[in-house]
Amino acid sequence: MVELLVVIGVVALLVALVLPAVHSARESARVTQCRNNLRQTALALQNHHAARGSLPSYYNGTSLQYPLGEWDLFHLHSWRTPLLPYLDQAPLAARLDLAALATGPENEAAAQTPVPTFLCPSGDAPTVMGWGLKHDRLAGLGDVPLEEIPDEDRYSVVRSDYDAMAGIQTLPDPFPEKADSSSVDFVRWGAWGWPVFEQRTTAGSRLSSYRAGRFADVRDGLSNTISLVERAGKPTELLNGKPAVTSGNPNALYPGQVGWSASNTFLWSINADGVGVNESNSRGIYSFHPGGANVAVADGSVRFLSDSTNFETLVALYGRSDGGLPD
Repeated sequence: MVELLVVIGVVALLVALVLPAVHSARESARVTQCRNNLRQTALALQNHHAARGSLPSYYNGTSLQYPLGEWDLFHLHSWRTPLLPYLDQAPLAARLDLAALATGPENEAAAQTPVPTFLCPSGDAPTVMGWGLKHDRLAGLGDVPLEEIPDEDRYSVVRSDYDAMAGIQTLPDPFPEKADSSSVDFVRWGAWGWPVFEQRTTAGSRLSSYRAGRFADVRDGLSNTISLVERAGKPTELLNGKPAVTSGNPNALYPGQVGWSASNTFLWSINADGVGVNESNSRGIYSFHPGGANVAVADGSVRFLSDSTNFETLVALYGRSDGGLPD
């Protein structure tokens, strides 16, 4: 009996020693696959630019015309759609009706199709559906809280764990009295182009025009400017590893579009002031990798930014003329 207990103890000790190594090896493989996903997407950006003379537009297709209202910006085809042919997804691209809303019934089946390159293996299974916002009804819902939006005003989508962040917000300290924190004056724009708003704010203002980004605009150099980031965990809004439950958002729902197919507003495409790596998936870079997150750089390479990356460095990395990557 004593010998059996000794054997059981030894086995338990070995399992305790081996399991962390197994988990570590698996996560290392996931990080590598995640890097490959970002690298493939970054190279697709390079190929698109070579063929079209610019990065993909944030807003593609549909019958919606400029100026675009804030609600409109949720319903055009995203920057990912023009990349599909460069990611061996030409058949999926052919299924999309670009004349229809990305969130319309004509495109719902395509929106529910997983694109492996847009999914980080450290996230949920790709069969887990997120939700998107429909166009024809939500504009009339006003300030209805996200958790109270009825199911008939949503549609099912497959999420994307990677995003093209338009820039980064830098608020002055002290903050001027009566100033608008959403003012474009407080945004350092990145590689993704030139938005022009009817009012100088990213919240509530109509978008008058938008020109897609060009590599020639990136005066810092392509190797010094972020093009793509991890933004995992949607459709749940996460804050420092936990659901961001508040009195106004008791179910911690992400307030923007979560799928790969539909566009987002600029408000939800800007890294918020003071938000570092792995702090918020609604307003910054976010992954499920321990210690940091992967980002793609405009030259097609991929870097790993640690959780301790300071905000000033992020400002330099996002801005197309603000500095560069650290050594």
